[in-house]
Amino acid sequence: MKGFTRWADMRGPIIERIGEEEFEAGKEELQARARGHRLAEIRRRQGMTQAQLAELMGVTKSRVSQIERGQASTHEVLARYVAALGGQLHLVADFGEEQLKVG
Repeated sequence: MKGFTRWADMRGPIIERIGEEEFEAGKEELQARARGHRLAEIRRRQGMTQAQLAELMGVTKSRVSQIERGQASTHEVLARYVAALGGQLHLVADFGEEQLKVG
């Protein structure tokens, strides 16, 4: 397509400019923010406020806000958030042809 740059053509120069470590850190931050945004969408679809979810989790509303901004995303924190919404968080080790549920 004309007028568009392929990601494959951009990735190399970006990594050369900022370095692999900073690139990966930026990618992880974006993924955490996207995950938090999606969790907030699920909470809203369930008709729950941040304050209500915080009460169920036993944390402050500010903590729920941090989770939904991707600033708090350890396995334990995410598991508590998901459980408060009635879900389950699964941790799976993926070895290609073999998977192992580890949490």
